[in-house]
Amino acid sequence: MPQRSSSSTTRLRGGGVARIVRWVISLAMSRRNAGATNLYHRGFAAPESLKGPQMERSRARWLTVALSAALLASACSQPIEIVGEGDVVSASGTRDCTYADHAAEAANCSENLVIGEYDETYTAVPHTGWHFHRWVNYCTEATDNTCSFDIPADVVSQAYGETVPPLIAIFRPDVITGSDSLFIGHSFFRPFAQRMEFHGPNAGFIDHTQDLVTAGGANGAPEALWNDPAKRAQIQAVLDTGEVDLFGMTAHRDYPTLDGYRLWFDYALAQNPDTRFFLALPWLPYPATMDAATYSAAWHEVHETTWHDTIDTLRLEYPNVDIFGIPYGQAAVELYELFDAGLLPDVDTLLSANDDSIFNDNLGHADDILVALGELVWLRAIYGVPLSDYSFDPGYTTDLKAIADAIMDEHDPAYDTP
Repeated sequence: MPQRSSSSTTRLRGGGVARIVRWVISLAMSRRNAGATNLYHRGFAAPESLKGPQMERSRARWLTVALSAALLASACSQPIEIVGEGDVVSASGTRDCTYADHAAEAANCSENLVIGEYDETYTAVPHTGWHFHRWVNYCTEATDNTCSFDIPADVVSQAYGETVPPLIAIFRPDVITGSDSLFIGHSFFRPFAQRMEFHGPNAGFIDHTQDLVTAGGANGAPEALWNDPAKRAQIQAVLDTGEVDLFGMTAHRDYPTLDGYRLWFDYALAQNPDTRFFLALPWLPYPATMDAATYSAAWHEVHETTWHDTIDTLRLEYPNVDIFGIPYGQAAVELYELFDAGLLPDVDTLLSANDDSIFNDNLGHADDILVALGELVWLRAIYGVPLSDYSFDPGYTTDLKAIADAIMDEHDPAYDTP
């Protein structure tokens, strides 16, 4: 999977252009006021034996250094970063940042000093087996692989000594062999996430890896996990590797705002700007309090309004970031309707802690058949695997693979994985 090679940025330091210019001007006057031997310091001390042409040459060298310092202090730094495998080539030929340069933290990538007018066009050139995906921080609406800057010198000088946000080129592999995944949630989420550790490689995505952090009930909501110091540290430790490229979360009714998603989106994107996100909507709790038709209508109402609105809002706030939905809660809806119609021979009752059922307690935790169906929805949603072709037997009379395929076939494609 794409790796974000480490890169440091350098901030120019010093007292600023005005101080350096005053310093240089004072040098021209100081021989008369203070004597030649006091004009030099910090490695530029001139022995009193230097006179005439020697003194003038020494002073000229010092002036060159001082003026160069003044010029650099009027510059700003715009690092170039690369995610995946490819090169960033400049039209001028003076600002190229290759994949190897970036991995080596070369100054042409980690600093990329801008002095005076900034007139440059960059082109993202993928390596074999990769394609350019998008730019980050600049040219976010670009329709091709180029990004151009035309900034006057006076504007550049206003940012002297500063390091501006980097220009980031994201490349993705032509063939996906698995995602480096992080899943966070609660008990209505955990069993499906756990099963992806099997299904990913089993379906041919041999590089699928995952970490899972959960907490019970409302404590597994994104905002609650952020607010829990221990859980937050655990999740951040995974994100801090910079390798997570798929981050999945769920929801809980006790946390109705988007604040938790925003907090995790911001943190994850700061570690890997090519992180993809999914929001997985579970089924409704306390299923036995509703008949099958009411339960189905209620879930679909939440999914097609509140849930889609949530994804739409986050997409607006995080343009060009991949955000998709997993409607695995519909697995409970479909099984409940089949059971109500007498068409689910694999279970004896709707809810039971001991017998074969859809739910194993009043709250609605998933029994085995619900997990078996929901995990197939996850697989299809994340990796696009046609389940009719998937060499795996869920072990039930009911054709769970066909139901999972139908759920995803009916899912609004606007909310599928890009």
